[in-house]
Amino acid sequence: MTGPGGSARPHPGGPRPVIAGIDGSAGARDGARFAAAEARLHQAPLRLVHALSWPLRGLVTPPPPGTRLPVIPHGSAETVLEEHAAAAAETISPDRISWAVVEGPPAEALQAASAGAQLLVLGSRGAGGVAGRFVGSTTRDVVAAAECPVVVVPAESPVTASGRRSVVVGVEGRPGDEDVLRVAFAEAAARGTDLVAVHARQDGLLGSASSSTTPPGDRSCVQADEQRVLAGILAGCRDAHPDVAVREVVVREKPAVGLRAAGLTAEL
Repeated sequence: MTGPGGSARPHPGGPRPVIAGIDGSAGARDGARFAAAEARLHQAPLRLVHALSWPLRGLVTPPPPGTRLPVIPHGSAETVLEEHAAAAAETISPDRISWAVVEGPPAEALQAASAGAQLLVLGSRGAGGVAGRFVGSTTRDVVAAAECPVVVVPAESPVTASGRRSVVVGVEGRPGDEDVLRVAFAEAAARGTDLVAVHARQDGLLGSASSSTTPPGDRSCVQADEQRVLAGILAGCRDAHPDVAVREVVVREKPAVGLRAAGLTAEL
């Protein structure tokens, strides 16, 4: 286990680290736990990162880059990271864990860290999160600009499911699906579970009064076309991962609703 400035990164050619954003919140704690399990699953190093921003940003001009912030907040951040690193050491070997305090706005610091990572893990809401929001502003900004896959670990779910299984992936039928599917198939293969590919078909009739008057035959034809499109999108990844069982789901619903329903008993 290494501290400030340390690195758990392997020699060139080895796996890139799994990075967890840490801010001392309950969400970050859950994220660190998930990140440690992912690092163990993929035999990768784990790096815990805390971003320490200038506390008076917007009111007082920040100090020049490279200026160390006051000892008390910096020391507090290191204490939090040490605690999370000790907890992670129960899941993976301590010599594969490193941590660092990075000075700068959290979203910018985590975006920069994502460039060298295989996975970035965040809690859904940070220490300053607003109750009722599923995703905080920092998490939202990082997801939009990260250079590696990002997992947002949700807050405690009201659903309790024993024996969670399956990796659920949303397929839009747009450019970029291939990257998402590549990660999803790899995760399903590593976990030894199946993949549920969900395509939510939200057409102009969804939620309108005229939806109930659409001839059933027409709806069936459209549904069949969507199923063929989904099968075609999945074909390449299926060939690359023949041992991963795939279940295809086409739902006439808003994407968020369809994915949440499919993921109620999933592990990812």
